[in-house]
Amino acid sequence: MIQNHAGCRNWAKLQNLESLYLDDNSFNNSIIPCITAITELKRLSLRDLDLEGSFPIEDFKRLEKLEFLDLGDNQFSGSMSFKELKLENLKVLNLEYTKFNKLSDIEALTSLKALSLRRIGINDSSVLQGICSLKNLDELHLSDNNFYGPVPMCFRNLTSLRVLDLSYNHLSGNIPAALITPLVHLEYLSLSGNLFGGFFSFNSLANHSKLQVFELVPQSNDLHVDTEDLALPPPFQLKGLYLSGCNLNNRTRKIPSFLLYQKEMQNLDLSSNKLVGQIPTWLLQNNTNFEVLVLNDNSFTGPFLVDDSLRINLLRLDISDNDVSGKVPRNIGLSFPSLWYLNLSGNSFEANIPQSLGNLTWAISIDLSHNKFSGEVPGQIGTGCLALTILVLSYNNLHGNFPSGSTNLTSLEFLQLDNNRFNGSISHGLSRSPSLSWLDISNNSFQGKIPSWIGNFSYLDALDMSANLLEGSLPDAICKLSHLEFLDLSKNQLIGPLPACSELTSLKFIHLHHNMISGPISNMLSGSFNLMTLDLGYNKLSGGIPRYIGKLKELRVLLLGGNELLGHIPLHLCQLQNVTIMDLSQNKFSGPLPTCFNKISFGSGQFSKDAFFTYEPYGEGESYLEYPGSHFLDMWISWSDYSITSSEQEKVIFITKSRSEHYAGNILNFMSGLDLSCNQLIGAVPPEFGDLRHIRALNLSHNYLQGSIPSRLSMLNLVESLDLSYNNFSGEIPSELASLNFLSIFNVSYNNLSGRVPDTGEFANFDDSNYRGNPGLCGPLLKKSCNPFAPHPENVGDQDIEVDGAIDVAAFAWSFFASYMVIVISLVVILCVSPYYRRAWSFYIDYWILSRFHEYCRSRSSEKKQTWKVFNWNMRRR
Repeated sequence: MIQNHAGCRNWAKLQNLESLYLDDNSFNNSIIPCITAITELKRLSLRDLDLEGSFPIEDFKRLEKLEFLDLGDNQFSGSMSFKELKLENLKVLNLEYTKFNKLSDIEALTSLKALSLRRIGINDSSVLQGICSLKNLDELHLSDNNFYGPVPMCFRNLTSLRVLDLSYNHLSGNIPAALITPLVHLEYLSLSGNLFGGFFSFNSLANHSKLQVFELVPQSNDLHVDTEDLALPPPFQLKGLYLSGCNLNNRTRKIPSFLLYQKEMQNLDLSSNKLVGQIPTWLLQNNTNFEVLVLNDNSFTGPFLVDDSLRINLLRLDISDNDVSGKVPRNIGLSFPSLWYLNLSGNSFEANIPQSLGNLTWAISIDLSHNKFSGEVPGQIGTGCLALTILVLSYNNLHGNFPSGSTNLTSLEFLQLDNNRFNGSISHGLSRSPSLSWLDISNNSFQGKIPSWIGNFSYLDALDMSANLLEGSLPDAICKLSHLEFLDLSKNQLIGPLPACSELTSLKFIHLHHNMISGPISNMLSGSFNLMTLDLGYNKLSGGIPRYIGKLKELRVLLLGGNELLGHIPLHLCQLQNVTIMDLSQNKFSGPLPTCFNKISFGSGQFSKDAFFTYEPYGEGESYLEYPGSHFLDMWISWSDYSITSSEQEKVIFITKSRSEHYAGNILNFMSGLDLSCNQLIGAVPPEFGDLRHIRALNLSHNYLQGSIPSRLSMLNLVESLDLSYNNFSGEIPSELASLNFLSIFNVSYNNLSGRVPDTGEFANFDDSNYRGNPGLCGPLLKKSCNPFAPHPENVGDQDIEVDGAIDVAAFAWSFFASYMVIVISLVVILCVSPYYRRAWSFYIDYWILSRFHEYCRSRSSEKKQTWKVFNWNMRRR
């Protein structure tokens, strides 16, 4: 790479030079006067030289003989006047990836045959009108700009065009047949990425015998493409056809009939069109030059049949997200030995995975997920697919273990085995894949301990081993995973303390809930300052909440419920200003509620919409179709983008509205809640709790809270669930709470409240189940009058009614009272006489009070634990 030049003296020796290519160097604008002094130049390429600023028109005026000029990938900006340049002989002009915002008098380039203005961001419609005057133009690239409105009809006058690329602009309206029909010399036509609507018929291409590549993928759902009006056989032999998501053949929903006559097809994409029927066998048999076949996201059914004798150097095969059934062709790995990408996911394939997949020595990605495959994974995949980087087998009925025995998957980076029936210990064969960055074996029946060699995966970004039968303690090797961002070991049988380490500096999401981890919350996460989710719920953790948790400034979700944590709720939690969901329920916290909780956002902050997504390294890159007839040097025409980025949503469980809810992905940006239920908290509810104006769920039930319900809770404008039951609240329910328009769950049962219950707004939808255990409450909703002197509604008018054989109510009451007093006096005498029965009675009263208080808490936690025991027992039976 040349980075400078010693003045222009030596350039004078090049006066007779006709072609000069200086691409990919680090010159600056000072080189331009030296170059333009070579006045005999006919071909000049200055591509990617870091040239910037205004274009030096005066210098380039000297190059009147130029026929080829490439200024692409530079930083020229401002305007350019082609009339001033006086380049009447220029035939090829490339300005792609520059920053010109105005190009004037382009019609002055009367000899121009090829023009590329790709990705310069221009939106000047006068440029399009000027282009219409270039009658000799045979190659035109205008993709990735900001052209609006319909395609100018004057383009039909460019009858010499061989290549026309209008993709990825903002063009709209119909694609008029009168525009396409006259351009009979077209070899390459790309209209993708626009806002076209209406109807387009392939009959417009009836005279295009030279057409080789046609691309039309709309940005809207308003375009309908029909191929069945085209007379058969068609006049063209296509090499590339891209018709993804264009409502193809809505009347029949059949694969285009004209494809039966295509024998030279290399790339075909008909994805996302709701096509039906069986994938035709002739499609592959007729086109032995196939490199890319993409039919995903349709409604194809029946088996996928491939002749055993077929041999095609197919690079990419994607028939995912259909309803193809039956077995995968036994010799698929022999029929397509050159496959790089194979995607059969989202179908109904069954039986065993064919062993011939082990012959795909060049395969980079294999996705067989979301099918009905059974049996064991063939060992040939582990030994034969030497280049394999991505392997996805999730959501099948596979069992056994993988990899079993020896393996050569040294390039493997992404392995997803989740939601199968794999069992046994975690295979030591995985240790031979040191480049793993994503490992998901969740929802299987893996047993034994987490191996210590897991710490050798120095590139690991995500580790999910949840919902298995793993046991033992967390290995210290976890601490070595310095690149780890996502860790889920929940729903296992892990025991022992948390390891003490501070190396997990990249960690964003950690889930260890529903295990039997005990001891204090250690310093395991003291260095995880990027942590967004901390879920340690439903373990046996004890002690207090360590001070370092208050320093986790990025924390959004804190779930510590269902443990044995104790002491006061620490004030350093108030430093977690970005937290939206906090669960400290079902612990042994005591003392008053912190008044500083109003410093926590609980939904008031502004966060990235992708904050709760972790991205998988799962892609297939771009696909290019080489077009050797281009005037531009080394130019490949990109006609299709197969880039796939699969995202995994962060998921959390939070109890709201009296039930466990799953919140995932973007929903977590809108959910906020605080659960302090089932503890031993005392005192009044601080009025500052009314400042949590964006909170949606607040649960303070099953504590010893007292005093009145603060009227400032009426400021919780977005609250949907408010549970204050099983406390010692007294006084009236504030009438101001009736202004809570989103309130759907409200519970103040079993307190000491009195007075009239609100009956306006959302409170009109509540009934006595929301107020049980408060004998002092009254009102129409409770069918209880608030007037102490008013007769009970059921007794009005009954005073004069006499019924034969009626019970003497007064006599019954006196006899019941006498019997009751005899029992009480006898009990008191026994307790005074016998110390044994006195101690027994005291023990029973204490036990009853405590058991009643925690009945609700135990019912929730025991139900989950019992469900998990049944799950583990069923998994062992399998």
